[in-house]
Amino acid sequence: MLQLHQAREAESTPSSARGSESTEIQNDSNTLYQSSPVNGDLTQPSKAQDLLHDLGYSRQTNHNTLGILRTTEMYARDDPSSDSLETTHRPGQSELYQRYKGLVRQLPSRSCINILTQNFFFAVNWQYDLLNERAFSQQLEAWGRVSYADLQAGFDGIPPEIRTFPALLFQVLAQALLYQHPDKGLEPLNTTMGMTLHDLGVEYSDAGAMILTLLGKRDLNTATVQAGLLRASFLKSSGKVVEAWHVLGSTIRDAQEIGLHTGRVVSDSSPPTSEYEMTGLPCCDVHHRIWIVLHIWDIHMAVVLGRPIVTELQLDAFARNVEDDEKQQNVFSNWKTETNPPRPFDIILAGYSVAYRYFPQIHRLENNGAHLEDYGVVEDIHAAIQENLLRLPSWCRLENADPKFDQCPGCQWLPVAREGLFSLIHLVLLTLHRPYVFSVAKSRTAALEAGIAILRAQERLFPPSETRECKVFNPVYASFDAIVLIAAIYIAFPGQNNETLEEAIQVVERGMQRLKNIGHSNPMARSAYGVVCSLYCRLKCRLSGLEPRDESPNSTGNQEQLLSNNHDAAHSVGPFNALPPELSFDTIMPPRPTHDLFYDHLSGTEIPPFDPSDGLLSDSFTTDLTDNWKFDGIYSDTSFWSLMNDFNR
Repeated sequence: MLQLHQAREAESTPSSARGSESTEIQNDSNTLYQSSPVNGDLTQPSKAQDLLHDLGYSRQTNHNTLGILRTTEMYARDDPSSDSLETTHRPGQSELYQRYKGLVRQLPSRSCINILTQNFFFAVNWQYDLLNERAFSQQLEAWGRVSYADLQAGFDGIPPEIRTFPALLFQVLAQALLYQHPDKGLEPLNTTMGMTLHDLGVEYSDAGAMILTLLGKRDLNTATVQAGLLRASFLKSSGKVVEAWHVLGSTIRDAQEIGLHTGRVVSDSSPPTSEYEMTGLPCCDVHHRIWIVLHIWDIHMAVVLGRPIVTELQLDAFARNVEDDEKQQNVFSNWKTETNPPRPFDIILAGYSVAYRYFPQIHRLENNGAHLEDYGVVEDIHAAIQENLLRLPSWCRLENADPKFDQCPGCQWLPVAREGLFSLIHLVLLTLHRPYVFSVAKSRTAALEAGIAILRAQERLFPPSETRECKVFNPVYASFDAIVLIAAIYIAFPGQNNETLEEAIQVVERGMQRLKNIGHSNPMARSAYGVVCSLYCRLKCRLSGLEPRDESPNSTGNQEQLLSNNHDAAHSVGPFNALPPELSFDTIMPPRPTHDLFYDHLSGTEIPPFDPSDGLLSDSFTTDLTDNWKFDGIYSDTSFWSLMNDFNR
């Protein structure tokens, strides 16, 4: 049986006292949850409500058939002669529940849980700030007090908020295992020879996802959404980006079902008083944070992967749902302060206010074909981001940041978060200019600057000593996009931007080494490494023997000036470096690296071991490009990758 139930003897309240009367679960004198009666029909939706929910009626308004039904049902409960709307309970020992019990038995001992949850809140939670540690700890205590008798009673023996908790706990443990250093206290988890902590994390995350599947969509709550987003994060960290995107979509729909997108949570399965309110924690804070993070994930993945955007957010209007002005200021404006120590959500809001909020416009621009007449939008967004950067408080500036809060208790995450902010803001700039790098000289320069900045930040975030043990795929995404765009620009226009060429080659080579190191433990990093190695060889051939010249744009101009030098620069090199005459970059859409890797199954043949110390033009990389070096994948004949395969050798 679940090991956390082995401490039942220490409980002051016998399980028999939990039967038909409500009890309060206490933890350090703080009430966590007013539990429901085991046979309490008020915690379960009626059969008719279930049917209407299955038919798609919203629970967030009374102005529909479900609202009318609720009203009549309320009166029906007061009529002793009426039993037509009574709840029909599922059998406690149903096959679904047996599977649920089998999954929760996979939870580790409480001592292992304590080690991993402590690591989660220290090393992981700050990245998205989805969970409140105090509330989570009290939920964990509540789950630990679920008795054997409660479990035997079936789903009806466990309140909805508590029965969902193991799904969230599994995802927390899985995330922690991705970042966990060796610990003797976790040795009991090594039950299979050769099994790594990452392997165990995969099993835990899968178990949490299965619990949500078994529970279905009838009792959605905040924990359901938190578990779903952590599951998407785990899949993304494991290199399963397509699967992560689908889980994100399902999680967004769950969040909308309980009203997170409105700023006012409406959940039929929620207890009368939420655990956040009972502990004195700001309930609106966590709910608003979750929806904003979901929205940022949605718009970010949409731009990077070329998928549709399904969420909307007007931050000012969303903030006004917090009626108390002081609370509203605390949640949404604290990031601007120079006096209060920052919180993880503050740096998320800073990034959104400066740059992330432009992702939807960038998405529309690219989907509409990135026409030259729309280039003014690019210039406006670029100028707005540069202006917004000046408004960042000193503690989170991208350059010359004030470290005054770095050593404050609870702010150990700040230096790393600042580098992440630096990288993501420049990723916005990279994706902004990406559609125009083959058509507008200014965008080439801006994209190169952004790509170099991303790779510099990634170097600081993931030094060589750590990348070999890196179990997450996150450092690959930004590096891969930046390396491919930098190489593509210099392959297409080798005579331009020579003032940044040397630095660009240096950061590209170190980025390749980083991908190679991560590839030892991550198959998707190996795939990305193969692609950039093949592209790097073409870059070397393109630059070989080229006379340097600088045609970088230093001033704005009309459309003709923006396009000047494109054709001549792309075709001005010698015969060895010439592009096929039947193709030119004038009609080629720039690559979307991460999309191409995951949706077009892009791959490249890994070449001999990469040694950046050899330098760009070393003999070890002057091998002729052969058919074995072609890019494989599902892409059109007019794509960038097809053109690279036709590179003159």
